[in-house]
Amino acid sequence: MGKDYDILKVIWHADGGDEYSKNATKYPSNEDCVGLMGYGVDVTDPATAKTQFDDVAKFNGNQGKNEFIQFMMSFLKETAPNAETAMEIADQVIDPLKDEYMMLMGVHKKEHMKSDYHVHDFVGTTNLETGKMLHPTNKVTYPLAQRMADITQKPVKLVIERKNKSPELNTIQGGGNNTEEKKDFTRIFYPHKNTND
Repeated sequence: MGKDYDILKVIWHADGGDEYSKNATKYPSNEDCVGLMGYGVDVTDPATAKTQFDDVAKFNGNQGKNEFIQFMMSFLKETAPNAETAMEIADQVIDPLKDEYMMLMGVHKKEHMKSDYHVHDFVGTTNLETGKMLHPTNKVTYPLAQRMADITQKPVKLVIERKNKSPELNTIQGGGNNTEEKKDFTRIFYPHKNTND
């Protein structure tokens, strides 16, 4: 029997395009949404949020590049027993990026055996001050996973979604049928001892 972890999943589509941008700004407020929050974008209207993300990318010469990194945080029932707690934890985890990047967050309720709440946080990849692109490198994702573990004081499983999982795409790109290349990257982060006790 496997261990239970809170999860931070990182999803990045380098070839997202306009349709992905449209879907990304709608997704946080879909039918499972029980709470919204945003930084630098209109959370009440997905079309306006899309325009805001698009305009910032275009102004900085990043149009046509992927505008988002999605950080999906899934919480065990004991970690986030309600939507407010799920959103509060997600907001704390993403805090280091708030001043430099636009973001749109939605907490979703989907009852599972071990988890009821998860948060989708679409972070704009264009830095508001420098215009440089944010990429989901270890330098970005590892500290966020460690931060999540420290905030919850529970182990966190970081999952980096692999692109091109389909066998057809993998074969076309010369990867053969190696199943190892199709697996998501995972790593467990353990909390540092809370010194506030």
